[in-house]
Amino acid sequence: MKAIHDKSAESEAIFASSVAILGLGLMGGSLGLALRARGFRGRIAGFARREVVRDQALRRGAVDAVYDHPVAAVRGAELVVLCVPVLTIPALAEICAPGLSEDAVVTDVGSTKAWVMRSVRAALAKYAHRFVGSHPIAGSEKQGLDAALPDLYEGAVTVVTPATDTDADAVERVQALWQGVGCRIIELSPEEHDRRLARTSHLPHVTASMLAAVAGRDGGGGCGPFCGNGFRDSTRIAEGSPEIWKDIVRTNATALLAEMDEFTRYWKAFSEALRRSDFDEVQRRLEEGRTGRRALLQSQADVNPSGDFA
Repeated sequence: MKAIHDKSAESEAIFASSVAILGLGLMGGSLGLALRARGFRGRIAGFARREVVRDQALRRGAVDAVYDHPVAAVRGAELVVLCVPVLTIPALAEICAPGLSEDAVVTDVGSTKAWVMRSVRAALAKYAHRFVGSHPIAGSEKQGLDAALPDLYEGAVTVVTPATDTDADAVERVQALWQGVGCRIIELSPEEHDRRLARTSHLPHVTASMLAAVAGRDGGGGCGPFCGNGFRDSTRIAEGSPEIWKDIVRTNATALLAEMDEFTRYWKAFSEALRRSDFDEVQRRLEEGRTGRRALLQSQADVNPSGDFA
């Protein structure tokens, strides 16, 4: 994998001179802003269904030009990024295919990869070898272009999931795109990506949602004044869009169910220790949680950072 370290012509050639971002919500809007903030000098085109979003994207400088149809947005683009909810990615890829140039590279930001890879490659047909799945592990419980930030991807890990027959040039360009906005790159198979994200992202989101639902049942039962930082920290991600998360859960159900079964096993062990007043076991389980969290965050910090355009 190759990092971008400067603004040389060679560095920019690795990436692209023109980018099309299809979908200008949190992820797509932040990508456009990040490219400009990090010194990308090429053209950024965008697509959004709603006129209000198109106008806002131009005002904020997330794009140079914006269109109401995907085909118009991708014409002439060397790199196309699909920034829409998971279940709509394949249909959008199929719609934009007639406008793609022969050497265009297509990627996405979907939170699940195996289903997306299969579906998009089928939708793109002759361009399948130019599609590279990617997932920047960055975001917010907030949605929409209003929430977009130029530093959203700074220091984030992006998982790149090429197929065995994906063009090496396409993989390099997609890696360079995400490195160029401050990301660190990890390459995985789509299936391994989904297994790991079920454990570290999809299970935590479902757990936070259920925790918030339990605590907030019956209108909160008068417990609102007693929700401190612990409750806020533990349930923040439950504010994420239910529509978006329904798509994620649906397309990664098998891996998620496996992690939910494992969570249930841990939960039952804690419950049984509590019922029998085995507080040494309770403490051991709590210590196991603290140790696990520290190990995860340390391994996250061990991923080497890459360069940028500057």
